[in-house]
Amino acid sequence: MKRLWWMLLLLLATAHASTNLWVATGRAYGIEPRLLYAISKIESNVSPLLVSVNFQKLSPQQYKNLHNALNYKNIPYKILSKVIQIQNRNITEAREVIYFLDKYGYPSFDIGLMQINNIHKQTLLNKNIELYDLLSETVNVKVGAEILWDCYKKHRSPSKAINAYNGKLVGNDYYAKVSAEFRKLLLPHENSSKNLFYRIL
Repeated sequence: MKRLWWMLLLLLATAHASTNLWVATGRAYGIEPRLLYAISKIESNVSPLLVSVNFQKLSPQQYKNLHNALNYKNIPYKILSKVIQIQNRNITEAREVIYFLDKYGYPSFDIGLMQINNIHKQTLLNKNIELYDLLSETVNVKVGAEILWDCYKKHRSPSKAINAYNGKLVGNDYYAKVSAEFRKLLLPHENSSKNLFYRIL
């Protein structure tokens, strides 16, 4: 209950909307702010310096080189079922990791709060946004909102848009995970709604 009230104060206080990252970005893109937060919670556990590498797309040599580089720099990381989560302790470490991954052509890695994938690098460069800029919470959430909104414009369905944000439309439980996280942020009368996402996009 304490967490719920804290989040509601954080997300819904209109007096501070201009300085609240989630509310300001949500309003700018017509997206429920709590959805953006829920996606960030699933993607990075709201960790702005997290960098995740899809090790299923790595060559054995790339995997070895990354492992050696992280151990040499003593940068903490976790190996999960599909990704290596690099838990940078400061922005300098995070920039070094991004530099290494980009310089040596690692095919798929995600950055920051909304875990923006490097597949968007050229699109971001066209907007004068470097991969390093995604370590900024404001830039990262804005880019995430743009990607989600583009997914919605393409698929015209909240569930498909949310799954598309994760990169896989069919056979993906990402929508269910985001829905569960989103429900934690609702007031009791909102949680009883039959149509959970009528207010999202």
